[in-house]
Formats: sequence, C-alpha cells, structure tokens
Amino acid sequence: MSTKKTGWICLGLTAALAFGATGCSILPGNDSSGTVVKVIDGDTVDIRIAGQDTRVRLLNIDTPETVDPNKSVECMGPEASDHLKSLLAPGDKVDLEYDVERTDKYGRTLAGVYKDESLVNADIAAAGLGIAVKYEPNVRFYDEVLQAQNEAATKAAGLFDPSAECTIPAQLQEATQAFEQLSEAPADSIEEAESLAGEAAAAIALGHGVKSALNKITPDLRPVTYALLTTRFAKNVAKIDSSVIQANKVEQAHLDTKAALIESEEQRKDEERKKKEAAKKKAAAEKRQQQLRQQREAAEQQAAERRRVQQQTQPKKQPTYQAPKPRTQSVPHNYTGPRCYAPGGKSWTPCP
Repeated sequence: MSTKKTGWICLGLTAALAFGATGCSILPGNDSSGTVVKVIDGDTVDIRIAGQDTRVRLLNIDTPETVDPNKSVECMGPEASDHLKSLLAPGDKVDLEYDVERTDKYGRTLAGVYKDESLVNADIAAAGLGIAVKYEPNVRFYDEVLQAQNEAATKAAGLFDPSAECTIPAQLQEATQAFEQLSEAPADSIEEAESLAGEAAAAIALGHGVKSALNKITPDLRPVTYALLTTRFAKNVAKIDSSVIQANKVEQAHLDTKAALIESEEQRKDEERKKKEAAKKKAAAEKRQQQLRQQREAAEQQAAERRRVQQQTQPKKQPTYQAPKPRTQSVPHNYTGPRCYAPGGKSWTPCP
C-alpha cells in the first residue's frame, strides 16, 4: 500500500499572503481534494472537484477494458471495475495529486487518487487487476504502481492467477504442463508407444491452439493483455515454440519406436508361423510314414494269412518214387555176380 507523500497544494504564495495566511491554505476552488461520484471502470472515476463533476483517469495504471464499445471485454475487466468500486464508493472523500499534464486527449483529468493516504492507483495493481504504464511525460506514480504490480505477480493474483481460466498464465500453464508431462523414454509395447505418441500430438495441438489464441490478441482490442503478453510473458510465449519443436521430436521418436515394434512383432509372428508350418509338415510326413508302415504291415499280415489258408486247404502231395541214379562206375564185361534191375528191367547194376 502506497501512502500519500504530499499535502495540500498551495495555490500561490501571493494569494496566501493576500488572505493573511501563514503557509498553505485551502482556498475556494482547490482541486487537491474531491468527493467520489461514480466509478466508471477499473481506472476511471467521476469525482466532484471544486464543485464540479470531473472525470478522472488514474495515472500510470491501466486496467482491462470493460466499457469501450470498440473493444471487447478483457480478462479481469469486470473484476477490476468491481475492485475499484470496493475502494471508492460514492461520497468517499479523496485527495488528488497531478503530474506534468493535467488532462489527456479525451479531456479527462489525469491524477493520482489517494483515499485514507493510500494511493488507489497502486492499490488496483496490488490486486493484480491492472498494470503499470507510462504516459509520457507523466510518470510520477509509475514506480509505485509497478512495485504493486510485481507484488501481485509474486502472489499470482488477478491477471497473474493461473487458476483464472482467461488469464495468460492459465493458458500458458495448461500447455506447459502438457509438454512437461511428456515421456521421452522408449516404449516397451506397441500400445504404449502409440499412447505416448498420442500424448505428444495432443500437447502439440494444445501448444498450437494456445499460440494461435495469443497471436489474436492485439493492442487495439485488448491493450492490457497485449502489454503483458509482449513484456512479462514474452519468454513464456517464446518457450511454447521450442516446446512444440521438442514435442514433435518426442512424437516422432515414439512413432519410430512403434514402427520398429510392429516390424519386430511381424517378424516374430512370421517366424512363429513358419515354425508352425514346419511342425505341421513334419507331423503330416510322420503321419504319412506311419500310415505307409501300417499299410505295409497290414499287407504282410494279409499275405501271411493267405499263405496260411492256402497251406491249410491245399491237399498233401504223395511222395514219388525216385529211381536210383545209375552208378557211374564201369561194370566189367565179364561180371558174373548178382544184378539189381531198375524198374522195367531194362537196366541193372551190380548189387551191393
């Protein structure tokens, strides 16, 4: 919280002396204080100053747009307006301090507004609902507002809150977490490789989506968001591009692993199929050999059975007379001994 560092502004030493005052006096028409009439948006308020309703633009603070008909309602715009309404209610007494220029091109009075000695300009930034800006040559309150903004960023408040869906940190965080959760370890199965590649593809798509959405932010339509995007979060946005490139490599690695695993699985199945076919052929050959052996054995049994039957049914042959073979030795022509004649009596041999 910033406190008011200056007192009432003297309207002029000559005027003070003319009234016989000793020091600074609050004279009729004094514009260093006023009464809140109405809050317009997050950084604009109507204040009755010196008896006249005056539109005051808070210096060195810019809040998201809400009422400009030519601009869309920005993230945290309604919250900024509500916050200023909580700080400045109609009837509140405030002090005002000015810088080099008293009005802007729209005719609004430029000032630092204090309530209870606290600089409202900085209080808005401390809630994370506005950013510090320089309106050259008016930079009097810039450092105080910037310090409050940095404190809000440290606390992740308002525009810096990653849990608020519309903020830049929320969009960046979603993509960042998706990239950080990607696994580069090689998969052990086709299903795992396919799943990991799918996660990388989803992260890439998310990164492209976030980058596309951020690229649509322009200074003319969303000035506060654009300012944060190109300053405080510029490095984070640039990191999305490098993360997408890395995620593409991760996806391709998993796709290559998947292809290798598929090829290996096909080879394994092919080898298994060949083994099954070889085993099937071997079994068929063995079965054929067994059938041939059985057929041969059956044929032999049938042949043996036929021989047995033939032997049992064929009549027995009577033995035939076998004439003795004639002796080959010569018989003396003068043999007078006993003679043994062959059947028919045509030949004879000496009887033994």
